[in-house]
Amino acid sequence: MIEQIFSFPSTMIWPLAACLILTGIHVYLGVHVIARKVIFVDLALAQIAALGTVTGVLLGYEAGKDINALYLYSLAFTFFGAFIFSITRMRGEKVPHEAIIGIVYAVTFAATILVLSKSALGPQELDHIIKGDLLWVQSAVVIKTALIYAAVGLFHFAFRKNFLAISFDVHAAEAAGIRVRLWDFLFYMSFGFVITSSVAIAGVFLVFSYLVIPSVAAMLLAEKISTRLALGWIGSSIISFVGVKLSWTTGLPTSPLIVVLFAAALLLTGVFRYLKLAPKKLTAVRNMAGAVAVVALFVGGLFFFGNPEEDPLTHTLHMLGSPLSTDRQAALSNLRTYGDRDSLWLPSVVRLLHDQDAAVRIDAVDLLGEMKERSALPAVLDLLDDGSDEVVLSVLRAAQVLGDSAAASRLLTKAGNVADQELKTEILKAALAMGNPGAIPGLIQVAGEGGVFADDALDALKEHVRIGPGNDRPGKLSAWWNENKSRIRRDRSTGIFAIPG
Repeated sequence: MIEQIFSFPSTMIWPLAACLILTGIHVYLGVHVIARKVIFVDLALAQIAALGTVTGVLLGYEAGKDINALYLYSLAFTFFGAFIFSITRMRGEKVPHEAIIGIVYAVTFAATILVLSKSALGPQELDHIIKGDLLWVQSAVVIKTALIYAAVGLFHFAFRKNFLAISFDVHAAEAAGIRVRLWDFLFYMSFGFVITSSVAIAGVFLVFSYLVIPSVAAMLLAEKISTRLALGWIGSSIISFVGVKLSWTTGLPTSPLIVVLFAAALLLTGVFRYLKLAPKKLTAVRNMAGAVAVVALFVGGLFFFGNPEEDPLTHTLHMLGSPLSTDRQAALSNLRTYGDRDSLWLPSVVRLLHDQDAAVRIDAVDLLGEMKERSALPAVLDLLDDGSDEVVLSVLRAAQVLGDSAAASRLLTKAGNVADQELKTEILKAALAMGNPGAIPGLIQVAGEGGVFADDALDALKEHVRIGPGNDRPGKLSAWWNENKSRIRRDRSTGIFAIPG
C-alpha cells in the first residue's frame, strides 16, 4: 500500500522535483512579498519576463532553439522591471506600491499581446506563458533551475539582515543607514532571476500560488518567521506531491490541480484558525455549519438550475452562430464527425461561406470539399471573386473534389480576369486537373513567358498532358498545341490528355 502511494512513473519524477524546488525558494520570497504588501509583484515580474521572451522571438530568435538568447532577453526585461519597482517605492505610501505594480502588470500584459499579434504562434505562446510546461520539464532544466535558486538563496542568506530589515521595518532600516532603494533593487533583481526560470516551467498562476498561498497560510498559524518558513515548506511539499500524484492517476492537468489544492489547504487553515481562536467554540461551530449550508445551497443550486446536457451536434450548430470567429472555426472542425447528418448542418455551413472572417470562409470551404458536398459547389464557386487569395486557393482545392470539366469553365473565366501571375497559374492548374483542356494554352503561355512560375506551369502540363519527347520546350510547346489542339482527347481511365493513335 505504501509503495503504491509513493510510486511514480519516471516521467513524473522531474515535474515533482521541479515543484519541490519551486517550493524552496518561493515560500521564502513569499514571506517578503507578504510583509512588503506587494502581493502581485510576482505576476508583474512574471509578465515582464514573458514580454522579454516574446520580444526576443519577434526579433528573430526561435523558441526551443535559441534558449539561452531568449533567457537573456527575459532576464534583461526583468532587471528593468526590478529597477522600476525599486525607484517607485514611495516614503509614506502616498500612492500604494501595489497600485504601481498593478499598472505595470496591466501595461506589460497589453504589450505582450501586441507583440504576440505579430507572431504566428501568438495564441499558443500566450497559453504557454499562463500554463507553463511543468509536465514536460526535462532533467537539465530542473538542475539548471536548482543551481540558480541555490545561488539566489545563498545571496539572500548572506545579506539576510538587510533584506529582512527593508521588508519588515523600512523606517528602522533607514535609521540604521541601509540604502533602501539599492537593497530594494537587489531584492527585485534576485526575484527576477527566480521568476524568469520558474514561469517557463510552471506558468504564471502556479508560480503566483507557490509564492503567496503557503506564506498566507503560514502567517495564519505562526508569528515567527522561521516557523512560517518551516510550515510553508512542509505544506507546499506535501501539496506538490499530492498534486503530481493525483495528476498522474486522474489525468487532470498538473498546474491547475496544484493551485486548487493550495486553495483548499488555505481554506482549511483559515477554518482551523477560526475555531482555535474563537472565544465561544459552540458559537464558532454553529457559524461554520451555517457557512457550509450556504456553500452547499449555492453549489446545489448551480446543478439544480443547470441546463440539461445538449446534443453535441446541436451545441456545435450553436457555436456556428457564435460572435467569436475562433468558436465558429472550432465548430466547423467538429462537424467532420457528423458526415452522416449533413442535412442538419449543411445550410449553416453554406451561410458561413459569406462570413466576415476569411479564416472562417476558408474552413467552411475546406469542410465542404472534404465531406464531398457537391450540392454546395455553386456557392463555393461564387467565392472565386473573394478578395482574399487564400480563400480563392481553398475554393480551387474544393473544386477539384466537387467539380468537373463544366465547373472548370468558371475557373477559366476567372483566370482571364486575374492579374496576379501566381494565382492565375493555380487557377489554370486546377481547371486542367478537373479535365478542361481550355487551361492548356494558358499554362503554355505562362511556361513560355519564363517567369518564376514557368516551371510550375510546365510541371502541371507534363502531369496531365502527354506532350511527347522534345515538345516540352516553351517554343515547341506552343507550336505543338496549335498543330494538335483539335485532335487532343482525354483518356477516361487515366484522365490524361493525349492525341489518339
